[in-house]
Amino acid sequence: MKRLALAALVFAAASFSADAQETWRIGALYPLTGGLALLGNENLNGARIAVDMINEKGGIAGKKVELVQGDASTPDKAQSEAERLSSLENLQIITGTYSSGLSYAASQVVERRGGIYWETGGIADGLTKRGFSGYFRLVFTASSNGQLAASLAAIAIAPRLGKKPADLNVLIVHEDSDYGTSVATAAETKAKELGFKVAGRLPYKAATTDLAPLVLRMKASSADIVIASSYANDALLIQRQMKQLGINVGAFIGTGGIYGLASFGEGLGSAVNGIFDTEGSAGINPASLSEEARTLLAEFQKRFQTSQGKAPSYVGTQGFVGTYILLDKVLRTASVTDPARLKEAALALDIPAGGTSLGWGVKFARPGSEMQGQNERSFPVAQQWQDGKLVVVAPDNLKTGDPVLVPLQTWDKR
Repeated sequence: MKRLALAALVFAAASFSADAQETWRIGALYPLTGGLALLGNENLNGARIAVDMINEKGGIAGKKVELVQGDASTPDKAQSEAERLSSLENLQIITGTYSSGLSYAASQVVERRGGIYWETGGIADGLTKRGFSGYFRLVFTASSNGQLAASLAAIAIAPRLGKKPADLNVLIVHEDSDYGTSVATAAETKAKELGFKVAGRLPYKAATTDLAPLVLRMKASSADIVIASSYANDALLIQRQMKQLGINVGAFIGTGGIYGLASFGEGLGSAVNGIFDTEGSAGINPASLSEEARTLLAEFQKRFQTSQGKAPSYVGTQGFVGTYILLDKVLRTASVTDPARLKEAALALDIPAGGTSLGWGVKFARPGSEMQGQNERSFPVAQQWQDGKLVVVAPDNLKTGDPVLVPLQTWDKR
């Protein structure tokens, strides 16, 4: 009888609705250790500030919000942590995850359990091609990022090199996960459409500690422009080994990962100047934003600078914007953690372009769409490192400057 009574108590505790508790408990699943820890923690820091700002305004329906963290350092860990947050912690909403591979693993668990998975970072196209009813992605797709990188090469770089696309060799370099592969495929396809000669495609493992063989193949390709999809350590390693081996190119375009972080600029020093990056940006022209979005962005940037001792990157801003919209626009509207009500609130969102602090609007593709759950109003921008800072160079309505240093200076001058 005692065992039965204990089992009943455990079951009741696990089934206790979050709506009846004193706080709204939201799962926060990011890579906090391992190779992606730098990016995962940056994302989480942005999410925490969103929670703080919501709580200081009285929370939601009189209750404060609490983030319940999980460390998704590997796909296996992402899956097990999603299981823990969904079952043992009894959470109906999980946000994260930054990495596409981690998002694949974790979101399968949440979908099976009938919850909501709110993705603010993973961009692989396939994430929103699975027909999951509870999966919502605020960020743009890998294809749109790869296409922008190739378009940037045609519109901004080729004219400054004094050549037509047909006279230039483009080399695609990418880490071989779903993220890198998706971006590379889109970039290659778009580059061919634009008339570039594609010199080749070089995949590699992001965890590789010596990329000299890849960099030497880069030299052998006679590439004029390199488009690279990397994460953190691998992006810096490519640049350092290009310098060591004296390999110069007319332009280098990174596509997210660490390319837009201050640590990338710090790691390369003045050699970072001239490198392009395509992803979202924390530094778009604020005149393009709504008054509410400008106010939120300014407050977020001030708090991030104070708490972290540095200005927020796009990755940190991404975590903030995604979490703030989840809480203020979706959970506040639903006022319950019932997944059906949350899905309804998410699908009803209709925020115009410029209505968020990243310049995006929000409108999710509806059930039955090939990209169900994808934010159709999100998009990447192009930026360039100039004088140690990132300058947005496209599109025109968001830019803060024009491209410079094309072609790139040779390593002996950088």
